[in-house]
Amino acid sequence: MSNFLTEIFYVLQPWIPHLLFVSIVLFVFQKYGGSHIQPWFFSKVYTPSLSNYHVKLRSMKQQHFDSMKDQISADPILRKKGALRILEIGPGPGFNFEFYPAKSELTVVEVNPFFEDQFFKKQAEHPHIKMDRFVVGFAENMKGVPDNSIDIVVSTMVLCSVRSIEGALQEIRRVLAPGGKYYYWEHIREYKYFWVLFVQHLLSYTVYDLIFGCRLNRKSDEVIKANKCGFSSIEQQRFRTPLEPGFDQLCVFHSAHVKGIATK
Repeated sequence: MSNFLTEIFYVLQPWIPHLLFVSIVLFVFQKYGGSHIQPWFFSKVYTPSLSNYHVKLRSMKQQHFDSMKDQISADPILRKKGALRILEIGPGPGFNFEFYPAKSELTVVEVNPFFEDQFFKKQAEHPHIKMDRFVVGFAENMKGVPDNSIDIVVSTMVLCSVRSIEGALQEIRRVLAPGGKYYYWEHIREYKYFWVLFVQHLLSYTVYDLIFGCRLNRKSDEVIKANKCGFSSIEQQRFRTPLEPGFDQLCVFHSAHVKGIATK
């Protein structure tokens, strides 16, 4: 047991002063009317962190999204153009946009309004797709998106922060057109190493949730696999992101992932 605790302390020790400081500051602002600080802070920290993650895993993500090019739109007008209507939930700074097929019409649902400027700036970087709408809202209540209107829904690193995974999946199925597909790529609860799971539990209900609004110990893969929303098929695979010295000392706590495609 002593070796176990020593190992945990060794991994966390460099981060403890920084995380405690940020946690205290955010707690004070949230308690006394500064709840906008958390999404602003998240937008500033998340972008460079995700950039590193994206570069590391770009080829894997490209392979995952590659089959989108074979999807045929349910909309007759878009079908004639060879285009798709895509909805991404929680795109953040938009690192997935490069993977979308040409002529795609893109709508995003993002709970954090501080990403809106970045969304439209991406138009210049990705002229092959049309940036259609930025909707500020929750994945569990996408009331601005009509039923059966979307060909492809995408979420990456999002289900850890929604209020209800089941509610989000129900909304995703609602907005998908018949035959539409949901592409997901999510970090999940650790399924192999007990000490990592222990730290996930610890961080999920303290620092990580407070700063990033993220639960590291979510069992998104199991919830999707249960298929209570009635997708016609689900193909998913667990995998681990590669860990290298200096990449990210905390990435060991979200190394367990799942990727998959669910079809309506």
